[in-house]
Order: sequence, then structure tokens, then C-alpha cells
Amino acid sequence: MSLFAPTTAESRRKLIYGASACALVVFIGLGVFANNGWFPHTDSLTGKKTGWFGHELAKNAGSTWNPLAASSPTPTPQLSKEYIYAGQRLLAVEDANANATPPADLAVWRPSEGDWYVLKAGQGIIQQLGQDGDIPVAGDYDGDGKADLAVYRPSSGVWFIERSSDSTLQTQEWGGSSYAVPVPGDYDGDGKTDIAVYGHDSGVWYILGSTMGIRVVEWGGGASAITVPADFDGDGKTDIAVYGHDSGVWYILGTTSGVQIYEWGGSSFAIPVPADYDGDGKADIAVYGHDSGVWYILGTTIGYKLVEWGGGSNAIPVPRDYDGDGKADVAVFGDGVWYIINSSGGNRTVEWGIPGDIPVPAYYRR
Repeated sequence: MSLFAPTTAESRRKLIYGASACALVVFIGLGVFANNGWFPHTDSLTGKKTGWFGHELAKNAGSTWNPLAASSPTPTPQLSKEYIYAGQRLLAVEDANANATPPADLAVWRPSEGDWYVLKAGQGIIQQLGQDGDIPVAGDYDGDGKADLAVYRPSSGVWFIERSSDSTLQTQEWGGSSYAVPVPGDYDGDGKTDIAVYGHDSGVWYILGSTMGIRVVEWGGGASAITVPADFDGDGKTDIAVYGHDSGVWYILGTTSGVQIYEWGGSSFAIPVPADYDGDGKADIAVYGHDSGVWYILGTTIGYKLVEWGGGSNAIPVPRDYDGDGKADVAVFGDGVWYIINSSGGNRTVEWGIPGDIPVPAYYRR
């Protein structure tokens, strides 16, 4: 007689059902462990070791599967900010992994040659783009964070842009009238400079937005209207604005703040120089007295500020953030020499250019 009696069909079914139930329980359990990260593992990027049920282990633990492995010590607190210094002086505090704003590069465009002379990180670079009669319109047209060399040709209304992202030459016909004044800016806030012109006779702005398409706005007009597009309300978009040279009145069409009117200037020698002088992310209203060399700044946070710096028929105001502290610096360019008052402290004089050059400072190296 055999020690093992033949298994009946009913017994076989019970055995299969029982095994299936056990397998289902096992699979559900594995899924729960996997979803909650309860399995031992080692992060391939950070090297962080985790044991059973998310138990954090020391990086030098012998095995993640050993439930008796020692726990890691209390983690060292990590800074949520990056502190940016120049020597021993604190320049700025930024979110971790953020890119600090670099200082603007000194640059000039020589009309007689069509050559750009850019002083980047102490090294001079010469590049040809444009011809006599063109207007330099440098800007970040491709959105790579670097200013592109660009010129506008009034005779044909064509824009010539050398894209820094791929070194290709982009051409765009937009303008052409003898009254068309180039007014490039980031009007749609996408991080790219938009091609735009202002009809000096009609007071109409024609904007070719990189994301919003064509935009036509009537704002300004008259022989005394000087275009001063800038981000006055701090929303990251260039605002349409004009300055009345005869009246000293600013007419701003803010993208979020709406219409704003300020009387600031008025002298026939007053040149509008809007820029963010107090570092709050908003362009401040300001004028430069060409006869006196005095800057009259109406800061959104610092209030009224007067600075004497410049003067003379050859001095061209060139406010820009040259020291990288997030504030525009008072500066003039004259006869090939740059005279800069750093908002972070100290003055700077640099010979870069010759008489007749057009200053075009921008963030070419970022």
C-alpha cells in the first residue's frame, strides 16, 4: 500500500486557491513597501542609504538590508540661501542654486567700422555687425541669458541680430519709416527681447512679441516725446512710456499698474535715464542734466536722490549695474572713457573706446 494516497480533484483545487491567495497577499505587500519606500536602498546620486521602513542609515553603513545597522548622526543643517561676497563685503543674499546677477560688460559700437568692442571679464573682443547709419539695439533676443549683438537699419527697417545661442544671423523687417524709432524690450515677460518700433510722428508703438505676436498701442506723439520703455511696476515686463522733453512729464502705461503720470525734469538739458537705482526690481524715474552733470533720481524706495557726476557735451549717461549688486550705477561715457560710481562703493574709471563710439553696455557674458 502506498504511503501517499492519490490527491483528489477537490484537494488540488484547494491547494491552488490557497497558493494564489498567498501570492496575492505577497504582491500587495510588495506594492505597499515599494510605494512607501520601505525597502532598503541606496540613492545612486547622493549616496544616501535607507534601511527597512525608511530608516535612514549612515553612508558608511555596511549593509542597507541589515536591520541592526547604525543610524546616521543628526544631519548637518543646510543653508537655504547663498551669501555672495566681494572680498570681505556681503554683496547679496540669494536662494540656493540661484545664479548671481553678473556685472554689465563695457562695450562700444563704432559706426565708421560697424565693429563691436566688448570688454568681457577683462578680455577685449572685437566683432563686426552693422554699418554706418545703423542703430545698435543689443538685447537678449533668443532668451539664453546673454545679450546678442544687434543693429536696426532705418533705411530699410531691417533688424540684424547675431544670436549668441547658436551664432546664427537673424534678420527681421519691422519698421522702415523715417519716423520709426527702435524700442526693443521684453514686453511679454518671457525673458526674450522683443523687436519693436515707435512712430515718432504718430505716437504709435508697433511691437512684435516673441509670444504675444503683434501689438499696436497709441501712446505718445509729438516732437518732444522721448521713448523711455522700462519695467516701472516690477512685473518682469517692459512698460510703454514716453517723456515729454518740453514739459518734463512722464507718461507710463504700466502692464499691471495702468496709467501713471509724473512731472520730473523739464529742463531742455534734461536727459531721461530710467533704471533700477535702489534694487527693488522696478525702474526709477530719473533725469540727467547734460549741462550740469547732475542726476535727479526719484527712487521707489529711496525717495529723492541727487548725484553730481558727469557734465559736458561729450558725456553720455550710461546707467547700468556694473558691480553686480542688483542696483543701477550712475555712470557716463565720454571720449572713450567710462566714469562709474559703484552703488556698492567706490568709483571706477576705464578707458574703453574712442571719441565717436556709441556705448552699448549689457550682460554679454552671462
